Amino acid sequence: MSSFEYVQALSVAAFAGLLLWAACSDVKSYTIPNKVSLAILSLYLPFVLASGGSVNWTAGLIVGAIVLVAGFVLFAFGKVGGGDIKLLTVVSVWAGPTYIFDFLVFTGLVGGVLALLMLGSARFGFALALEKIGFHSGSKVLQGSVLPYGLAIAAGGFVVAWRLAEPVLL
Repeated sequence: MSSFEYVQALSVAAFAGLLLWAACSDVKSYTIPNKVSLAILSLYLPFVLASGGSVNWTAGLIVGAIVLVAGFVLFAFGKVGGGDIKLLTVVSVWAGPTYIFDFLVFTGLVGGVLALLMLGSARFGFALALEKIGFHSGSKVLQGSVLPYGLAIAAGGFVVAWRLAEPVLL
């Protein structure tokens, strides 16, 4: 593995770790810290520089800008939280035009499963099980009425991270 591939692999691994942080934070407190979204965006620079020109960073920024504008509209109508929009935007930059479809579809599917779980009465059984194993914040989420969509966004982001890591690791 060359030093450039090593930088790419480390950038993608840190990206995935920050996605996990965002998901856990959203489940625990219904907030995604700004510093997580900023760190994810900041990691994009070393990833791009290490790519040797194989990453179309301008197209990634355009995709991110489109997602940000759409997110502003959703936020203005009270459909999505600001932290979710920021996370969605920075992950979209990483996805770029190549993986944006994969990202949005997987995010939507996971979000749909979460929404169905929240609508069903089985969520209370899951909440009780989580409470018994000591995962109190997960139990609280299942008993509430707000969906921590950062979890779905992070799941979609993991798909992007995997797709970006494949050429470097294989």
